[in-house]
Amino acid sequence: MFAKKSKAYSVYLLFRFVFSLAFSMATVLSIVYHLEVVHLDAFQLVLVGTVLETSCFLFEIPTGVVADLYSRRRSVLIGMFLYGLGFLMEGALPWFGAVLLAQVVWGCGDTFITGALEAWIASEESGKPMDKVFLRGGQMGQIGGILGVVLGTLLGNINLQLPIILAGVLCLLLGLALVRVMPETNFSPAIEERQGLFKDFLSLFKLNLSFVKGAPVLLALLAITLCGGLASEGFDRLSTAHFLDDTVMPVIGPLNNVTWFGVISLIGSGLGILTSQVLISRMEKKGTVSRTSVVMFASAGYILCLVLFAVGRSFWFMLAVFLMAGLMRTIKEPVLTAWMNDHVEEKMRATVFSTSGQLDSFGQIIGGPIVGLVAQQVSVLWGLICTAFLLLPALFLVPVAAGAGRKKREQRL
Repeated sequence: MFAKKSKAYSVYLLFRFVFSLAFSMATVLSIVYHLEVVHLDAFQLVLVGTVLETSCFLFEIPTGVVADLYSRRRSVLIGMFLYGLGFLMEGALPWFGAVLLAQVVWGCGDTFITGALEAWIASEESGKPMDKVFLRGGQMGQIGGILGVVLGTLLGNINLQLPIILAGVLCLLLGLALVRVMPETNFSPAIEERQGLFKDFLSLFKLNLSFVKGAPVLLALLAITLCGGLASEGFDRLSTAHFLDDTVMPVIGPLNNVTWFGVISLIGSGLGILTSQVLISRMEKKGTVSRTSVVMFASAGYILCLVLFAVGRSFWFMLAVFLMAGLMRTIKEPVLTAWMNDHVEEKMRATVFSTSGQLDSFGQIIGGPIVGLVAQQVSVLWGLICTAFLLLPALFLVPVAAGAGRKKREQRL
């Protein structure tokens, strides 16, 4: 399918690899840095995460509109420079106020990239199978992430500020490289006649809202994204506590409790890379995969693995289902993105993808406290089961999206 890689496709893969490397390097020991160097207390630690999620939520739609009005390439570049500045600020200034401001800066940078990157590559690779593009991008991101975890851990043992500062430098260097090599040949602004930034923003926002309302398949896919957000925060926050409190993690040579989590992360990334390759190979043989089947299988598998993980007490059993749960998320997200891409108009891609990102963040903001309250008042086991229940509506929404897609194709014929 990609006998000869286009420049845009090569740049996309490079971006996913280098950016994931930098991000993993900066964040792998960030909580340890906040505790041991910045000396944050528990409330301040939670506040840092809350400021980051709130920044992503508030800036997501405005930055998506900017990408559709002006340039997806420009939006990605702004995001990279903000990421670099935010990481440098966080690593070089170990004060609570500076760390909070850094979350706003690189959180804003994240929203400039989210949506704009997917819209940019979808436009540049118009006509290509986007399932494979997004899967391969995810694969390169996982490889970069593994390298980032290793480098961040090694550098962190020397100085906890070092990996965060170097990640910021790497983001700035990547931004400078993208200025030279990142093409943008198929972009046209969503609104040709400008009336000023504020009026243009309102016009595009209204246009996007009416488009989404009139696209049942897109509404269903966005609802699936929201369910995914609701069901992700509890799993991410409670899984570590479940491992530490409800089972005995074996000590094998250098593998103590802390080291085990690094090893689990690396194994999960490796499995994700292999599974993505299997899906890509299947596409190359058959030309496509059933998105409905993949998303339904991944959603049902995630729910089942979460419940099994919650009730498990044997470390090896819990490890197996934990890795499988992470794998279900890995294969679902790029296929869901490609499915959504097929039902979005070119001029509104970045805004719609940003809406998807905002719904995911909103789901995490809402789902996290609900699951956390259940875990606090009842048990971690029931908190994890509650997380699984929050994804259940997706099992009904996937057939709705598939049916709406078939109806749309029939209307075209």
